[in-house]
Amino acid sequence: MKRPELLAPAGDLARLKTAVHFGADAVYIGGKKFSLRSRASNFDLDDIEEGVRYAHQHQAKLYVTVNMIPHQEDLEGLEEYLRALDQIGVDAVIVASLYIAKVARDISERMEVHLSTQQSSANIETLNFYKDLGIDRVVLARECSLEDIEQIVNGQTMPVEVFIHGGM
Repeated sequence: MKRPELLAPAGDLARLKTAVHFGADAVYIGGKKFSLRSRASNFDLDDIEEGVRYAHQHQAKLYVTVNMIPHQEDLEGLEEYLRALDQIGVDAVIVASLYIAKVARDISERMEVHLSTQQSSANIETLNFYKDLGIDRVVLARECSLEDIEQIVNGQTMPVEVFIHGGM
């Protein structure tokens, strides 16, 4: 059986470093832009760059949530932001909008695109559809039972992520 990736959230650089220090394989953070938690302290681009550097020095990955549901006026600066995340070396973006997923994929082949739990993905057919769109990983719906998760994991061909503790 494959070893699962331990993915931890971090609200600031100190928490990111603590998560990595105590064994997180990857950490996810929110940026000051394009994140559902846009009013939280979150990370500016300089902090994200420092976080990437620290994570990579310790063989960990850094994912940035770009998971807002964008209204027309929210799109300004999106491409530039995604380009900056790619250039900084962010390992993946976690998105809720398929449009943002497309823009991220068009900008970077290197940076993975993970589809957020906000998409409520709960079956193999949906995962296959997202894979065909270029999504690298899907975060399953929080409503999935253990039986649902087992069926999906045994029947799909792409990485999945599940919440096992926290904001359920």
